[in-house]
Amino acid sequence: MRFEAVGAGALVELLAVAVGATIPLPRSVRVSAALALLAVGLAGGYVAGWFAGGNWRDGFRHGLLAGAIGGIALAAVLGYTMATPGSEVGALWGMNYLIATGGIPLWLAAYDAQLGIALPLLAGIIVALEGAIAGGAAGTVSVEPPAT
Repeated sequence: MRFEAVGAGALVELLAVAVGATIPLPRSVRVSAALALLAVGLAGGYVAGWFAGGNWRDGFRHGLLAGAIGGIALAAVLGYTMATPGSEVGALWGMNYLIATGGIPLWLAAYDAQLGIALPLLAGIIVALEGAIAGGAAGTVSVEPPAT
């Protein structure tokens, strides 16, 4: 396990979560930014898998670990913004908007503790899985020409 590869991938994801949580955005781009923030596992996993080198299994493991770190950070920040009204300013406002208006059934839409735990947890799992898939894809990439 190359921890510098995991660290590089996790750094990409942590920076994206920090920017998404702190930079105020115009209302017209907040939902798009929220969707981009949900896809941050792809970038971090690819970076981790690329730095790890090796085959797709190595990239998968490194991408999964980097994605898990980014997913935990995203879940924690998203859960905080869901529990603290007015704390979201940028991409997380867009995420909270999507959650509030995304067609959740009325019997489940009570904005209570279960919803505030389940949806950030789901977002974290999505980021971790994206990291694993992108890391595995990066592990198979080779820029070296074949030996002759």
